[in-house]
Amino acid sequence: MSAPSAPSAPSVPPVPPYGPYREDCPWCGSRRLRLRTRLRGDGPRQGAPHRSALERCADCRHVFRNPPLTPGPEHPVVRAGVRLRHALAARAMLHRCPGPESWLDVGTGDADFPHTARTHFPYTSFDGLDPTHRVLRARAVERVEEAYVGRLTDPHIAARLRARYDVVSLFQHLERVVDPRAELCAALRVLRPGGHLLVDVADPRRLLPTHPVGLGAELVAQGCTVLTGARGHRVIARKDASAP
Repeated sequence: MSAPSAPSAPSVPPVPPYGPYREDCPWCGSRRLRLRTRLRGDGPRQGAPHRSALERCADCRHVFRNPPLTPGPEHPVVRAGVRLRHALAARAMLHRCPGPESWLDVGTGDADFPHTARTHFPYTSFDGLDPTHRVLRARAVERVEEAYVGRLTDPHIAARLRARYDVVSLFQHLERVVDPRAELCAALRVLRPGGHLLVDVADPRRLLPTHPVGLGAELVAQGCTVLTGARGHRVIARKDASAP
């Protein structure tokens, strides 16, 4: 008689590639959303698995992916493109702020950007902030000097880091948070007067979310001078000395 076969291991459901579908604009809160385009291979809305679309707010004209993508493993080709994008962003900042003493990278993950930017800023102290413990691993391998687990909007982090940095960078970060305006304001609060903010958003030519039209106006309203054009995927702004 043959031995009974061992029970098969229970299957583990895959991590969903999308977050929850939202009924309102993440930038202004309006519920007047208009479907802009269906992404290739996507089906109906309402957050079905592996389905997503670009939607546009009728009030502030912010375009965002709904439901949003959640972070996941990236293809090597994509990783190479990200490294190039990081290098170009570091060079762009080098022309406007050649010698910052301190730099905070928000949503840093494994600190890929500080690792690349250090080539152009060898004397800058890079710190990292991320909602996951990946940033602690980045500190262990010396990609960042200080590591913070959480979000800029967490009260204990906001109080500890207030007016501490010469540069704050947010790479494709505003598209992934529930309240991008609050996150942007929190980033400005940890900047010193005269410090620089670097915001990088997804390229609209690849049918990914674009930065809201109101981003430049919001930065000006918060006491900043925008140093780059309004249509690019990279926005660099300087916090005015009189800003809070």
